[in-house]
Amino acid sequence: MTRGDLRNITFYTTVLVFQLLIFNHFKIFDFITPFLYLIIFILYKTSYNKTILIILGFITGIIVDLSMQTYGCNTFATITICYLREWIEKYSFGVNSNLPLAMIKGTPLINRLTFFGLIILIHSLIYNSLIFFNIEVLGTIIFSTLTNSIVTFIMTVSYTHLRAHETRGN
Repeated sequence: MTRGDLRNITFYTTVLVFQLLIFNHFKIFDFITPFLYLIIFILYKTSYNKTILIILGFITGIIVDLSMQTYGCNTFATITICYLREWIEKYSFGVNSNLPLAMIKGTPLINRLTFFGLIILIHSLIYNSLIFFNIEVLGTIIFSTLTNSIVTFIMTVSYTHLRAHETRGN
């Protein structure tokens, strides 16, 4: 096992523990729950195996579902974004999508924000559609999707911005 593998396992475990112990119980205005664990799938390197990404999405989704008692909604949403990630990446970054660090540096900020936003928005839309699962509450689905997406987006961009400054300092 390489140093990079150990760093990735530590990062995955840390983010998942923070999600389970803090952010799952962190209700802003009693209805906004940020999904910080999406940072795992946003920062997943393109050079890694895509099958592993989908398996990682399944495991993460099941763990979060078991802790939140959401009956597979997180699992389905996470597997979907893991499956669609390659297309979202190509749409957001275009020719630069195969660069190893395209998400953190080397591309215009708007491309990175588009990538982050699409992953978060698609996940939230699928998750909230499955949670409410009723067309009569379409307004609630849209409202919940937008508010959760905005909070998650702000937290994710803040984290990656701090991480980028941390790596420059070393």
